[in-house]
Amino acid sequence: MADRRDGLRPLRRRARAGADTSAAYPAHWEADIALRDGSAAHLRPILPGDADALQAFHQRQSEHSRYLRFFAPMPRLSERDLARFTTVDHRDRVAFVVLVGEDILAVGRYDRTGPRSAEVAFNVADSRQGSGLGSVLLEHLAAAARERGIDEFTAEVLPQNTKMIKVFTEAGFDVDRTLDDGVVMVSFRIDPTARSLEVMAEREHRAEARAMERLLHPESVLVVGVSSRRDSVGGRFLTALEGSGYTGSIHLVSREALELRGRRAWSRISEVPGPVDLAVIALRPEACLEAVEECAAIGVHGVVIPTEGFSESEDGRRLQRELVARIRLHGMRLLGPGSLGMLRTGDSPISLSLAPHLPRPGRAALAGQSSALSAMLLAGTDARGIGLHEFVGVGNRADVSLNDTLQHWEEDEAVGVIGLALESMGNPRKFTRIARRLTRRTPLIVLRPPGSESHLPPGHDVRPSTLPRRALDQVLDSAGVVQTEGVDHLLDVVDGIERQGLPLGPRVGLLSNTAALGASLRGAADRAGLEIVADNRRVPLSPDRRLVQRAFTSMAALGEVDLVIAGVLDAQSGELEELLRQMAMVAKHSEVVMLVCVVTAADRFGALREAVRSDPELPPVHATPLAVVRAAAGMLRAAQRPQADEDEPARREDLDRAAARELVDARLAAAGGGEVVLEGDDVAALLAAYRIDLLRGDRISGEEDALAAAAEIGYPVALKSTDPVLRHRADLGGVRLGIPDAVQLRHALRAMRRDLSYSTAPLEVQAMAPAGVPMVVRSVEDPSLGPVLSLSVAGDATDLLDDIAYAIPPFSEDAAQRLVDAPASAVKLRGTRGLPPADRDALADLVVRVGLLAEDLPELASLELYPVLVAQHGVSVVGANARLAPAPNRTDGARRTLSGPPGA
Repeated sequence: MADRRDGLRPLRRRARAGADTSAAYPAHWEADIALRDGSAAHLRPILPGDADALQAFHQRQSEHSRYLRFFAPMPRLSERDLARFTTVDHRDRVAFVVLVGEDILAVGRYDRTGPRSAEVAFNVADSRQGSGLGSVLLEHLAAAARERGIDEFTAEVLPQNTKMIKVFTEAGFDVDRTLDDGVVMVSFRIDPTARSLEVMAEREHRAEARAMERLLHPESVLVVGVSSRRDSVGGRFLTALEGSGYTGSIHLVSREALELRGRRAWSRISEVPGPVDLAVIALRPEACLEAVEECAAIGVHGVVIPTEGFSESEDGRRLQRELVARIRLHGMRLLGPGSLGMLRTGDSPISLSLAPHLPRPGRAALAGQSSALSAMLLAGTDARGIGLHEFVGVGNRADVSLNDTLQHWEEDEAVGVIGLALESMGNPRKFTRIARRLTRRTPLIVLRPPGSESHLPPGHDVRPSTLPRRALDQVLDSAGVVQTEGVDHLLDVVDGIERQGLPLGPRVGLLSNTAALGASLRGAADRAGLEIVADNRRVPLSPDRRLVQRAFTSMAALGEVDLVIAGVLDAQSGELEELLRQMAMVAKHSEVVMLVCVVTAADRFGALREAVRSDPELPPVHATPLAVVRAAAGMLRAAQRPQADEDEPARREDLDRAAARELVDARLAAAGGGEVVLEGDDVAALLAAYRIDLLRGDRISGEEDALAAAAEIGYPVALKSTDPVLRHRADLGGVRLGIPDAVQLRHALRAMRRDLSYSTAPLEVQAMAPAGVPMVVRSVEDPSLGPVLSLSVAGDATDLLDDIAYAIPPFSEDAAQRLVDAPASAVKLRGTRGLPPADRDALADLVVRVGLLAEDLPELASLELYPVLVAQHGVSVVGANARLAPAPNRTDGARRTLSGPPGA
């Protein structure tokens, strides 16, 4: 393997120990990572100062492990070895260390052996083998290597080193193995494949789900900051814990007393007998840092911090970043700060939260961010009597995020519906990836408060998106997420699904005992786009509730509806609860979902709501037609949510990725690391590498240039201004089309120069494209979402009406076709008013290719193809512009990292 001791089997084309080390330290390679057991660790490039820690790591290894790594026992690394291993150039020689505290858990490295190949090796501590460190190191080394222009890894492994061989073969790459002189020679390309990304996502899921398991199922809890006052934060957590029926060990730390509520209280964390699974630290922000260090010393696995004050100032935000760094450095995980805590009902209940009491057990899982949103979720849950399985308040979600809760709930059979209250999205690309997988089985209901993504709540350290809110809304919709407009709306949908499950289909029946109420229901239903198949507004308003019951039975029992919305104007006589109970029984036996709107006096509605709250067999009740229809629409969207796109990403075998990479690297290097605007031949060459043909156009300086260019291109031609404002605007005089010969070209050139005398932009002669529907295809590298494609019909009206479709690549063939059809004005592509249909398949192929280009090149800050003329057969890219920038550290790339600093 790489870096074996001199005198052993020689490394082929080994990079010299004295290689140039002038490359800047790549801080963006640093990352916090989740391990298979649910703990965290820190990964960073190696430094010369790591020599002592590396020696200690080496000496802790067993003789067998040292032999497998170096093909010799090597009880100690020489000074020369230490210098060579810790002094790298971060380009041809790259090495990473994984740390918990000051201890090295694993080392991974590659040494370039050729222009585009490198030899890879890693060594994992004996005590940590099987924790997933080898696969994580391979992902990060591969990502760094691709950034340095390497696309193939090789390794030399002893046959008995089965664990190392397994890391390579199970990573999802196409691995070649041969046996040479008693050593297994391994080689594989490190380009991400569908299989490697699938493997990475599965391992990420297991690690993050396990981390949440450890947080939510502690066998011992430590509460720090308990006082004799029951209304103190620590005291309220202790009250909730004791009142929930928690059966594990409880430890207290208090500086006020030796005993609290009949329990011994320790004066310092260090005195608590460990290990402890979970600690609640209810102290002021500055004191939390010291408490974290003491918790690490006694073996605490996870921490909940309800303390606010980490977000009101720059000092608070600095403290929060330092807090997360310390938590992860010690391998712990954090819920908060500003967390309302967590709770679970059922067989092993626990409430480590500020909730006044446990909700009734049920199948809903809820999570919120800020303490305010979390408190509203819990209050609304209590008011409705929603059956809750688990609740998590992530607070500022500085470490554990809503993505982690989704990973945990994805395979929990006890969860029937998930509700999330969002204030910001730290990694929306990852969120949608998880949601797309999760919503195949479990409805996901989400609240995104109205407002701009640039106005983030205090303490939410996330990358702001440069795209309009509409873009993320479309991405969430495509992942099967049901979006709601407020906490009440969210909880109404969750309540309906938790009590009755999802409707079996889209067919809706309306039932009312007054025409006026029925008209209100119908109006709201039509505005919501519900499919009304039955509408009975003639149920007599009578004290005899049997009339309503019979009407409901005749509608529900025939198998012609999937969901019934019943509107009841209370006659102020009889028991509404009994009427509701009888209708619920019919609905259950008819496999029909039912929602009820009751118009009555406040006291009678309150009594009915209380009956529903305490009886999960009763359906939800609402006070207005708008509320009940809105809840029904959410339930129906959840039932009809688009199935995740399970198809493989589309492939194109005719791409020249190497040529595109070479062009991008060369232009950025020439710019000294700044932004680059690609023009002319460079744009054409970049697109040509992905087999996207840009219609030929030649810039001209005079009449003779124009005539020569036109003669070479062939008439008819177009004459255009290259001014960005004018180049596609015939209405502003920037374009002359269909010029048939040299005489007309001279006239057009003179007229355009006269009309555009105010513009200094040069003119261009371009080939004419076949007539077609003009479209715009754009790609943007968004700081939050990564590469995002948009597609629209060209024209001012489209922009003004915001009729633009957005999606995240890579695309399957079907996903590309859906994006083509998504804009409302894309109906023009199907042929209208006697015109033939345009070639939508060719446009979908262009979408796939642009998506692959954007995925492969994070340096592609923006690309615009405008106009793209979609003819009856084929597409023509008439104009294009592109901008390059240094590669961002994508939030959801081909390496696993935890959200937040330093991997933010």
